[in-house]
Amino acid sequence: MPLDANVVANELITRGQRDDVSIDPMKLQKLLYLAHGWHLAFLDSPLIGQEIEAWKYGPVIPPVYREFKEFKGGAITRFAPVSADDIPPSDDQKGLIEAVWNRYREKSGIFLSMLTHEPGSAWEITRRESPWFSPVIPNELIREEFARKRAAGRA
Repeated sequence: MPLDANVVANELITRGQRDDVSIDPMKLQKLLYLAHGWHLAFLDSPLIGQEIEAWKYGPVIPPVYREFKEFKGGAITRFAPVSADDIPPSDDQKGLIEAVWNRYREKSGIFLSMLTHEPGSAWEITRRESPWFSPVIPNELIREEFARKRAAGRA
C-alpha cells in the first residue's frame, strides 16, 4: 500500500541524522522521486500515494515541497508532521528506502537533479509534452524509466 510522502520523507531525514548527512529540500525531493521510481521498478507498486508533478526544475511532490520550503537551500532540521492513521513502512519498503539512501546519500541535490533530467526520463517526457504548467508525471512513465535503468544495470 502506498505511503504518505511525508512518512517516507521522515524515513530519509532519520537516515540523514543517523549518518550525519545533510538533506536540503531539493535533495529530499530527488531522493523521494528516486525511491518511488525504484519501488515501481522492483516491487511493481507505488511507494508514495501523492502525485509527482513535473515542475520546471524537476519532479516535485507538492505537499513535501510546502512542508519544507522554509529551509530553502539549507539543511532540514525537523520532521514532517504525520497522522497517527498513516501506515508505517513495511519491511520491504524500509529495505528499499535504505538501499536508495545507501546509493545516493553522498550525492548533492544538484547531482540528483541531473539524474532526474536525463533525456528520456519521465520528467523530461512530461515537460516536453506539457511545457507550460506542472503536469502530473504518470507512474507508468516513472516505472518505465526505472525499468530501463534496471535493465541497463543502473540499479
